[in-house]
Amino acid sequence: MRRSAAATAIAVVVAVTTLATARPAAAAPTTVCVVPLGKFDAKLVPIIQRGIAYIYGFETRLLPARAMPAAAFYKPRKRWRADAILSFLNDSVLPGSGCSIVMGFTREDISTTKPPFEDWGILGLGQIGGTASVVSSFRASRGVARSKAAMRTVKVVNHELGHVLGMDHGGEPGCVMNDAAGTVKTIDKEPGLLCPNERSFVEDHHEIVIPTHTRFEWPLVLSP
Repeated sequence: MRRSAAATAIAVVVAVTTLATARPAAAAPTTVCVVPLGKFDAKLVPIIQRGIAYIYGFETRLLPARAMPAAAFYKPRKRWRADAILSFLNDSVLPGSGCSIVMGFTREDISTTKPPFEDWGILGLGQIGGTASVVSSFRASRGVARSKAAMRTVKVVNHELGHVLGMDHGGEPGCVMNDAAGTVKTIDKEPGLLCPNERSFVEDHHEIVIPTHTRFEWPLVLSP
């Protein structure tokens, strides 16, 4: 769940009014559109949609499934470059969709560059302050029960959405934006909730109010 070099280059520009009496315009509702890519676990799709709504309160919408973009395929490792997938989502899926954010979802293995490694397998990637993210259930699902795979995937989805909303890594252990540090086992230790400073960041920067939870009620997300 690391960010790419491309993600770091995205700047968030905040306009500040000089009129003390002016009231900020109401923020437009945020709609997160989930687009299945290539091979995907259809049973996880409604779960991640409920997971997004549970943590952020955002409306979610399912878009038609798409083939994986050919330009993203990394032949030497037979997996898919996440940076190229984000470019595809921004250029070919987002325009005209009516979506605020597009979340690609697949069970194909995805990767990015993590120096000194040219091709490093990852769980997901999100553009900091951007409009697109991608999550793979490939690594989250290996060798574990479906319920654990679902919880891992929901946590990764909400982490990557946190990047799109402008948050970097640096969250304390137990916070959504804590870096997985290259191992899925870190995710299992996380409760899946936003910490107070993360909630404040999202609410202040996007002028919204998001749900408050003291514990993650997983049955509400895992079951219809």
